[in-house]
Amino acid sequence: MFGLSSSGKDQIASIVEELFDNIALQLIGAIPEIKGRKTLVISSRQNYGLPELFVQAMANKPLNAIEADSLKSFLSSANGYIDTLKSKAKTNIAERIDSLARDAKLKDRKMTAKDVNEIVSDEMGKAKSHMKAIAEAESTKVRNLGTLMNISRLSAQVGDDDPTVYFIVVRDNVTCSECLRLHLNSDGTPRLWKFSDLSHAYHKRGQDYPSICGAHPSCRCSLVYLAKGYGFNKEGRVKYIASGHDAYEERKKS
Repeated sequence: MFGLSSSGKDQIASIVEELFDNIALQLIGAIPEIKGRKTLVISSRQNYGLPELFVQAMANKPLNAIEADSLKSFLSSANGYIDTLKSKAKTNIAERIDSLARDAKLKDRKMTAKDVNEIVSDEMGKAKSHMKAIAEAESTKVRNLGTLMNISRLSAQVGDDDPTVYFIVVRDNVTCSECLRLHLNSDGTPRLWKFSDLSHAYHKRGQDYPSICGAHPSCRCSLVYLAKGYGFNKEGRVKYIASGHDAYEERKKS
């Protein structure tokens, strides 16, 4: 007999499932498909996982039905990326071990546990790297979407149908030029946007409008609401100007 048996492939798939789900839990707190059912695990650790990140962005307010459904949709999307990556990892591992078994049979030698472990370790290392990219991108997206929904609540209370927002930029030696270009004016003050200006798709470098998903997967820029009556001083700090002051319209005139 050449290659792996179907039961052997099932055993490998089961091992990869467990390894992969552990990585998923460590990185984002949302577990993909386990034993034929979807399960969401929320850790008791503070500041852990996409659900907690969303709730924190909502200023820890109880979620209404629409917000809870939105969170469920966000997590479903994240799990979709994870499931796709997990399926690819299982396939790659099974094919490589199957190839190793065939080669060993043809050369009349035994396939060792060390050979198998090296394949699993290599493929899971690749998967973990991709998982980190997913975690970074989805964390940025969920944080900003939670903030956006909180802003929607606040602006609705004052009858602001298209609220003005800006992004706080973390300025240090690793801040990317795209974030600076998108979120800051030439004088260093924040660029102002309306909700209607924001894209809900992933940002593409060079676009002239920001995305609520962030400028890139590891984007640290945070969405903030600028209520009417407020603006910025010369240092770019928020200050109260006057009742009815519209900083967005003032910027358009300048």
